[in-house]
Amino acid sequence: MPKREQVVIQGKRERTLKLKKLRVRRRNVFFLALGMFIANMSFGMAFPYLGVYTRYLGASMVMVGLLSVAFNLTSTIFQYPFGWLSDSSGNRKGFIAFGIGSMGLFYAMMAFAASPTQVLILRTLQGVFGSSLTPAHSALISELSTRAGSIFGLFNSVENAGYMVGNFIGSAVSGYLGVRSIFLLSGVLLFLSVFIVLMIREKPTGRRSLLGMILVQEGREGWRATVGGSAFRRLLRGELGLFYLTVLLVMVASGQFYSVSPVYFERTFGGWSVGAIFGVESLAAALTGYYLGRLIDSYGPRKFYLLAIAGYIAAFFLYAIVKNVWLIFGVAFLSGVKWVLTINSTSAYVAGKVKLSERAQGMGLLNTMMSLGWVVGPLIGGYLSGISFELDFMGTLVPLGLALLLALRLPE
Repeated sequence: MPKREQVVIQGKRERTLKLKKLRVRRRNVFFLALGMFIANMSFGMAFPYLGVYTRYLGASMVMVGLLSVAFNLTSTIFQYPFGWLSDSSGNRKGFIAFGIGSMGLFYAMMAFAASPTQVLILRTLQGVFGSSLTPAHSALISELSTRAGSIFGLFNSVENAGYMVGNFIGSAVSGYLGVRSIFLLSGVLLFLSVFIVLMIREKPTGRRSLLGMILVQEGREGWRATVGGSAFRRLLRGELGLFYLTVLLVMVASGQFYSVSPVYFERTFGGWSVGAIFGVESLAAALTGYYLGRLIDSYGPRKFYLLAIAGYIAAFFLYAIVKNVWLIFGVAFLSGVKWVLTINSTSAYVAGKVKLSERAQGMGLLNTMMSLGWVVGPLIGGYLSGISFELDFMGTLVPLGLALLLALRLPE
């Protein structure tokens, strides 16, 4: 065959292969987005009512805080081993499905709990087994596009839309069928999500060496990231170390507020308001997530991260002083925007500051700081809210103010 014809045939093959890859990628985006939309519907139904439910079973506010502590502590510990297994096997969807299914099983079991202690045990087990979801989920999303801000913004919008729908459904279900029914329905939805996620087509990557713990990867372009002490020491030095400290402080305040706020909303505005307020937060995140991600790609993450911290300060201060339920919905909208700003800007900041060979560790450390903040924050929130919810909410301004002052020193 003449060389010219070989070149033409080769070119056609390459175009066909590119189109096939594009179709598979779009299919994977669709099924992952649909599966996570339904999964987040379930999370949006169940999470806001966990504290309310345990209070109904006779729990103290400290016990309510411990629900978040137990979940986030075990999640922090087990995310890395599950990330290692996911990378070493080249399997993403299996670990996503396992995490979602585990969450569904334990939510369904919560519907039959007879004491706060039983709920706490089930929540702890959710943290252990459900942690297989996060590393594989983040890695698979990052492998679907090279534009970190845009792709994470897209999935943040989809997932927050699902969470919002779940918030409103949970509000309705709690009013008509009771709180226990929420957890049963959440379990059913999560099992449906598992079925959808398993329809994703993964490219076989072969088994990898197990000599080092593999963390969540930003891509699989022939490189591997292992847990190396030197890399983590480098990440924790200088401007990145300062950045991770600010994230920890912000998440301490977040855990301090959100671990107890459902109980506050239920007492102040009625049980129906819990899902509705969280729903408005999720609506704001869903509407703005993708567009804010694109702005971050265009103008850089630092200024948006500063704006996010300022949004936390404003939202938590207003939650402490606003007593009108209709005005509180406006506060909730602001709160939803600051949340999606935080997720998009911090992910993009790490992606831009950490070299490719260590980016997985950088993302893993970001997740760790967020989880650790939600270990410390609920302990503070559980104690202070036992004195006064307003004292707890105002108390969040201390770590947030310090985080803002430190973040001002971050370079662009």
